[in-house]
Amino acid sequence: MPWTIGSCKNDQMLEPTTLLKRSDRQVACNLNGEVAILDLDKGVYFGLQAVGAHLWEALQAPCTVDSLLTTVLANFDVSPEICRRDVMKFLATLQEAGMVEEVSQAG
Repeated sequence: MPWTIGSCKNDQMLEPTTLLKRSDRQVACNLNGEVAILDLDKGVYFGLQAVGAHLWEALQAPCTVDSLLTTVLANFDVSPEICRRDVMKFLATLQEAGMVEEVSQAG
């Protein structure tokens, strides 16, 4: 699952029901299947490929961690265990970088 956004320092786990959305403090564009993201606060670019780009596209609208795992399993040849480990780490890294944020679920 190639993606390039850095490493996660935070070991907190997101719950399957956690609702995530893209941060409003970034702009992104798709370049031939890869995604370039500009952090507007830090002026830093991030690049995503393959699964990372797929997840970023899925985050156009708020969605749960579980739905993101499901879409990766449906679209890529990966075992559920590896998918969960890698996607959870990737989402935590995006959250730590301020590229995604949790959405409150009224209820």
